[in-house]
Amino acid sequence: MIRNSIKRYGRPIVAHSAYYSGYCQLTRWQGARIVSYHGILDTPTNHYAISTASFTQQMQHLAEHYTPVTVDYLVDLLHTGKPIPPRAVAVTFDDGYQDVSTRAYPILQRFGIPATVFLPTALIGTRSSERAAQGMVQTTFLTWEEVCEMSRHNITFGSHTVHHVSLAAISRREAQYQLEQSRARLEDEIGQPVTGFAYPYGTVRDYNHETARLVADAGYRWAVTGLSGITNHRSNPFALRRTKLEGGDGLAIFAQALQGALDPWVLVDRLGGLLKRSPRTVVLDEEVAS
Repeated sequence: MIRNSIKRYGRPIVAHSAYYSGYCQLTRWQGARIVSYHGILDTPTNHYAISTASFTQQMQHLAEHYTPVTVDYLVDLLHTGKPIPPRAVAVTFDDGYQDVSTRAYPILQRFGIPATVFLPTALIGTRSSERAAQGMVQTTFLTWEEVCEMSRHNITFGSHTVHHVSLAAISRREAQYQLEQSRARLEDEIGQPVTGFAYPYGTVRDYNHETARLVADAGYRWAVTGLSGITNHRSNPFALRRTKLEGGDGLAIFAQALQGALDPWVLVDRLGGLLKRSPRTVVLDEEVAS
């Protein structure tokens, strides 16, 4: 409750303060921006989801004023040293909720915006039980048929582990399983290479140098976190920053966030990580835990 209240009231304060203080003018256009969503609902039922109406406004603004790109494209530029296009923005979704297909996908198609969706593969095609949905805020997930359909139309897919677990909270062997099996399942289902990974939860407690090495060793080319910031040629491809959009972030916050107004929120994220040093509790299937 306290955490949700801090987000609800604190994010607008941080965004407006950064925007009107001139902070954004000092940092703008130093690179590309990756934005992330967790849910698009007509009437949001949790603080992670934004309304369909707000998402439509945001994507229209993005299409009219920015250059929509994919994360894969940005990473290619990082590897080759080629310049990043001005005002480049990549759109991503975590968790694989069904509203990506039913609500977000038509809007993305309408405005010609590509996107990357990160899937916890064991949950795809399920209306999850309480066990399967541990740490999740919705219970209905994409079907593999929907995933395959979108993969043919400008939507790419990456891994979010098999069971939506923090890599930093499990053993090395379990983390390898989560990384390798999710990638293999995705590639088998969509028939395309899977190069990207999103750390579940994505806070400073959920990834480190060791987890980044495991991601690379599992065959991925890049990974994204949940910390806000820009992507440029100094970025670590296995710890790319993303600007998270949540419930209550309307068009004004979105427009400011694209210019860096939510980047100072990373200080709140880091403080939360320091206050919560204990590892996350996770539950794995017997085939993993045995």
